[in-house]
Amino acid sequence: MKFLESFEKFDWLWKKKIDEMLKRFNSTNPQLEDFEEKLKEFSGFEEDVEKIYNHHQIGALSLKTENVKTGLKKWISMWKDAYSKDLHKRAKTLLEHLTDDIK
Repeated sequence: MKFLESFEKFDWLWKKKIDEMLKRFNSTNPQLEDFEEKLKEFSGFEEDVEKIYNHHQIGALSLKTENVKTGLKKWISMWKDAYSKDLHKRAKTLLEHLTDDIK
């Protein structure tokens, strides 16, 4: 149980919906710094995943965690991609408005 509890800090990756959390984040009218902070937070979680040992010994049982780590990295990547795409979409819209104003 202790070993399983060590993964609880990652459970938001699959328990929360990316779209809903992104809408909630956007409702705060985030600035570039907010997106940067959020993406750094995801990178921090990736670093935490890297710190997980590849093998965990429980008595006579040896657990390999490579597949779990790979899965967690994929989930984190999906979250990062969603936030990055939203940031790019916002930046494109702002740039188009600026271009229209200049014209």
